[in-house]
Amino acid sequence: MLACAVRYDGVAQPVVAIEQEPAHRLVLQNDFVRVFEVGLPPGEDSLWHVHRHDGISVRLADAAIEDEPENGRTESFRLRRGELAYGATPAARTHRVRNVGATTFHNIYIELLTDHDVGRDRTAAAASARLVEFENDRVRALRRILAPGESTAMHTHASNGVAVLVTAGRLEISAPAGAARTSDVKAGAVQWIDAGTTHSLKNVGDAPIEIVDIEPR
Repeated sequence: MLACAVRYDGVAQPVVAIEQEPAHRLVLQNDFVRVFEVGLPPGEDSLWHVHRHDGISVRLADAAIEDEPENGRTESFRLRRGELAYGATPAARTHRVRNVGATTFHNIYIELLTDHDVGRDRTAAAASARLVEFENDRVRALRRILAPGESTAMHTHASNGVAVLVTAGRLEISAPAGAARTSDVKAGAVQWIDAGTTHSLKNVGDAPIEIVDIEPR
C-alpha cells in the first residue's frame, strides 16, 4: 500500500512499506520477527520506504552505500562483511539507500516485532563457544565460527532466535537421538530456532562457517 510521497529534485517519489520495496525480500515471519534479505546492485537506489520497528542488520558483504533520510542529512557508510548494526525506531523512519560502491549491498535485516518489555528477565546464558557481539534490552547477537571439521557440543538454546549464515558452507546438524542431516548452506540463509531446541553442529566442508544468532527480547 502506498504510504505517501516525498519530493526529490522537484519530482514526487512514492513511499512504500518495507515489504513492498523490491530490494527487500521477506524470507521469514512469525510473531517475533520479520526477516528480509536485502540485495542492491552497484549504482542502484532503493525506493523510498518506511521502517516502523526496531531492527538489526547482519552484513553479508563489503559495500559502500549512502543513506538518505526523508528529513535529514545523507550519510555515507562503508560496510564490512559480518558487521552488525542496530537501529531503534521510536517513530516511523522514511529513507532510501543508494549503492555507491562496486559490490552488491547484501544484508539480512531483522525487524523486532515484540513490544519493548523492560521488566523481562534478561539473564539467559550464552551457549558455549558463542561470542556475544551485541546486546541491549531489545536484542542480543552472538557469533560462532566453525573451522573445517570442527563441531560444537550438544547444546540447548535458552532463547528464541534467528540463525543467520554469514558464510556459505556444508553443515551437519545432529539431534540428541543421533539423527543427523547435512545441508549445503548459502550466505544469507536464515533459520528460526525455538527456545529449547537441542542439537550439535559440525562443519563438514572445507572452509570456515560463520553463524550469527539474533535473539529478540
